[in-house]
Amino acid sequence: MVQINKTTHWLDLKKLILILASLCIFTSLLNALFSSYQVQKQVMVTDTLEANRAYATKLADVTDLFLQSVLMQLKASSNVIAQNLNNSAQIDNELKQMLVRTNSFDSVVLVSASGKIIGAQPSSLGITGTMLKNEVETSPLRKQTPYIVGPFISPAGNLMVSPTHPIFDNNGNYLGFIAAGIYLKGDNILGKLLSNHHHQDKTYVYVTGPNGKLIYHHDDHRIGQDVTANEVVTSLTRKGSGANQIINTQGVEMLAGYASVETSGWGVVAQRPLAVTMSQLSDTMSHVLKTTVPFTVFLLICVLGFGGLIAKPLWRLAKLSEQVQDGRNIDFPHVATWYYEATWLYQAMHGSVKHLGAQVQRFDDERKQDQLTLLFNRRGMEKWLETAYEQATPFSIIALDIDHFKRVNDTFGHHIGDTVIQKLAELMRRNAREQDHLCRSGGEEFLMFLPHVEISQATKIAERLRHCTETTVFADAGHITISLGVSHWPTCSEDLHHALKLADRSLYQAKANGRNRVEQAVLANHNAA
Repeated sequence: MVQINKTTHWLDLKKLILILASLCIFTSLLNALFSSYQVQKQVMVTDTLEANRAYATKLADVTDLFLQSVLMQLKASSNVIAQNLNNSAQIDNELKQMLVRTNSFDSVVLVSASGKIIGAQPSSLGITGTMLKNEVETSPLRKQTPYIVGPFISPAGNLMVSPTHPIFDNNGNYLGFIAAGIYLKGDNILGKLLSNHHHQDKTYVYVTGPNGKLIYHHDDHRIGQDVTANEVVTSLTRKGSGANQIINTQGVEMLAGYASVETSGWGVVAQRPLAVTMSQLSDTMSHVLKTTVPFTVFLLICVLGFGGLIAKPLWRLAKLSEQVQDGRNIDFPHVATWYYEATWLYQAMHGSVKHLGAQVQRFDDERKQDQLTLLFNRRGMEKWLETAYEQATPFSIIALDIDHFKRVNDTFGHHIGDTVIQKLAELMRRNAREQDHLCRSGGEEFLMFLPHVEISQATKIAERLRHCTETTVFADAGHITISLGVSHWPTCSEDLHHALKLADRSLYQAKANGRNRVEQAVLANHNAA
């Protein structure tokens, strides 16, 4: 009989099962965590880039609309002044009215065709009767078209831009121009538009001029710097909007979205440090690990117990083998071993992988849902739009947001603002069908997608929701109103993104027309007509 020295064969079946099971479980766990990390990283980077691009585009569009509005105001005043050029009292009154009608300007100047300043408000500027001097100041005389001068430093040391509009008499003779001074750091609409951002994640916005120099930055010391070496600034000269992962001129890796302001040639960039996004990813993965490790430990304890049960039949076979070698005549029973072992090992591994897969799926589902309102977030919206587009499902789009929501937060606090957003989400559900897709696209902004609903019916639904919101009392906040824009794909546009933009434009049209109203996008066939 062959004698086996147990001291030289320390690895028995029970230990081998435990070692192999541990290796398999931990390998699968690490693989699942690594895969989850890579997926989460890609998703978070992509979402951040898209969010920054969308924010920069919206800010650029609003800035563009503001500048166009300013030029229209100047045009209206130039017509009045052209009819009263010899009436200094009338001119002075018109200049004063320009300052008080809106909070768009910090100063207004009237210049004759010879370059002499013949009127200025406020009068404390003390420049009436002086001549324009440098090339920047006289550029509107040469162009004789609506033109935005600057940015440049005013004599008072303020960084400003100056929209201008030419003045012609009834015979088309050039009489001079009217110019509005807008301080980029002033208490005016443009200054507030560029400076009021509510990000808590180190995302910030900067604006570049046509020459690639900074005209707005949260760090005042950087204003005026040449940033043409920045890849984003270079991209702004080639296309209207986009997003890139870049290293900025300060050597910091950024996730940047950008868009251009068509009227002025400025560029708006919204960017966030990559490190901030990665820190959020680390927190997410830490949560995944904390959730998974206890189950893994429990599974290892079970494997150890089952290992003893699995090893027992083989131990019996070993004992029977010793009896056979001893020459004893025994009845060698049938023992089910290998198939039984393989089945249980497979079930243990299958259960572990299935659990990890369910965890990953749950986290993926949570990423598609806005945690405050339980509506879909932007990622969930994109998934739905992708499916609708692939299946050629026509749908109406309702874009809406809360009027004067900043006032709610400033007056009652952000916790009441969150309650208002939740209540509005509830009203949206009441006014929607089960198959409709409701999204919170950001802040106080929402989107509703109504499959197989014509635009006329969607407008009625939007009006119903508007009325319902207006008549609802929101706890602590009282009454609020919403503005809504409606479009349809593919009726309004065969381009899906353009159809979405039309809804957004209609929303801003509703706000421009007084808020608390519904505006409908013009149908594509109507435009063609």
